[in-house]
Amino acid sequence: MTVYVNDTSVRIFSGATARDAVLRYCTDTGTPFTDSLLYDSFGNVIAEDSPMNEGRRIYTSPSL
Repeated sequence: MTVYVNDTSVRIFSGATARDAVLRYCTDTGTPFTDSLLYDSFGNVIAEDSPMNEGRRIYTSPSL
């Protein structure tokens, strides 16, 4: 399925979590992974184990 991390599309497996999506994003973009808060498209903090679904958008910074 395709989701968006920092407005970049990433392909992840069904059943993936927000952390899985961020790890894929870091791998695809060559960005070093750091444990930080994750945010939904409304700026709310979400858990790393939050389930992902098709088209969901998450961010590693609240200002994006």
